[in-house]
Amino acid sequence: MSSRPKDRHHIIPKVRCRDLGINPHFAGNVVRISTMKHRAWHTLFGAATPEEAIAVIKAEWSLSRKGQAEFERLTENVRLFRKTKQ
Repeated sequence: MSSRPKDRHHIIPKVRCRDLGINPHFAGNVVRISTMKHRAWHTLFGAATPEEAIAVIKAEWSLSRKGQAEFERLTENVRLFRKTKQ
C-alpha cells in the first residue's frame, strides 16, 4: 500500500451539492486520491465534474477539424502504431 498522503475528492463538487441541497458525502461521491493528483485536478479543472473536464479537454486540448485533417494527410503513409513483438 502506498505511503503517500491521500485526499478526499468529491466527484460532484461540494459546492454543487450544497447548491442542490444534498449532502456532498453521499455514497460513491468521495474517492481517496493522492494529494498531488487532487491538487492537479483542481489546478486544471477547478470544481468541474469529470464530464465537464472531458469537455474542456476536447475543446481546448484537441486538434481542430482542420488540424485533424492536416495530421491525417501528413501521416497517411506512416504507420504510427506498429505492433511490437511480445
